[in-house]
Amino acid sequence: MFSKRQLIVLSLILAMLFHFTFYFNLYGAPINVLQGLHKFILAFGSSLIMIFIYFGTTWRVDLKGNEIRWVFDLLVTWIFICFFRSLIEMRTSSEIKDFLFSNYMGLSLFPVLFFIAGLNFNYFFQLNRILSIYLFSVALISLFFINYPELQHFLLLFIFYMILTIPLRSFWGKLGTLMISISVAALSLTNRAEIIRISISYLILLAYYLLLYKVTNKKIFYLIVFIILLIPAISIYLGFQGQSIFQILSRDKGSVDYSQLDPYADTRTFLYYEVFQDLRINRAIVFGKGLNGGYYSESFKILSRSNVEVGFLQILLKTGIIGFLLYITVIISSIRKALSKSNNVFIKSLGLLLAIYILMLFLENIIAYNLLNVVVWFIVGMCNSETLRGMSNEGIQNLFRNGKIESQLE
Repeated sequence: MFSKRQLIVLSLILAMLFHFTFYFNLYGAPINVLQGLHKFILAFGSSLIMIFIYFGTTWRVDLKGNEIRWVFDLLVTWIFICFFRSLIEMRTSSEIKDFLFSNYMGLSLFPVLFFIAGLNFNYFFQLNRILSIYLFSVALISLFFINYPELQHFLLLFIFYMILTIPLRSFWGKLGTLMISISVAALSLTNRAEIIRISISYLILLAYYLLLYKVTNKKIFYLIVFIILLIPAISIYLGFQGQSIFQILSRDKGSVDYSQLDPYADTRTFLYYEVFQDLRINRAIVFGKGLNGGYYSESFKILSRSNVEVGFLQILLKTGIIGFLLYITVIISSIRKALSKSNNVFIKSLGLLLAIYILMLFLENIIAYNLLNVVVWFIVGMCNSETLRGMSNEGIQNLFRNGKIESQLE
């Protein structure tokens, strides 16, 4: 029999292999073995393991507090309702195949279950070690395919988290992570979202050291988080008033030309308009349209477009306002715990990262079964770990480097 730790490790490895094969097939050199649908066996295996852990183990003993437990259980329940609702509505085998073999539809919200992986401090060392091995190995592999500029960016979508682990690493680990992040940024100049994520991670890293050496007041730190969380609310309010925050920030409101190299180009207003129009017409804003849900896009000339480049819109489209409120409540609760109930700066920095993640949900951060979303929910779990929050700065560094807690080092 496998232990829960072994199952979680296996699930993460399968998710990594799927992520690598999926994006290498899309953005790298075409390799026959990576073609076709069989690679989704990796994603199914990873998801089924986490589903088994959720229903078949006593993982809840690692989670302190009934409120977050109930909200998370409601979120998972709602995801399953949206999943089976979509499955029941399908009439042909081709529809079922398209639904199941898509990390943007049937599998899209199951990374939420990696919340469980972050809860138990006993998994912290091993899971971070596996993420580090993937980071350095894939960064090296991607150098042989440097003529595919977007490949490294997509293979290392979780680099934003690895940057925050720099203070916990040895000198060579720090140097290696720094060099990889620079390489990803240099090869992602046409991808605004990735540049924003990497830049913000380094700003959070700066905040980490300011807090560590008590250069800044914690209240200023909390104020920054409050302002960050206020931005999406203000944007939604302006939207209901008929104004677009993206057009307000755009330098040329009348221009329809778009360039990835233009950081001010408005590529989101029309997505908000089309998705909200579709949800309003179909009266689906409360319950969503299921995980296979799509919207009519006049811009893309597609009758039912299932992928949306904005995470908020994608969650709303597929799970409705109910699903979004449950999703966001779990994350905001985790931010509060990380910032106000943590003894170490690392967990506080993860809380700030989650605040930025909420902001990015309204701009990008597509919901899919990939390492970006897997790592985000791993982080959410860590912020809810009472043991990790209770550790000192030295204690969590020791745990990250050698897997030992302070009491074992004495």
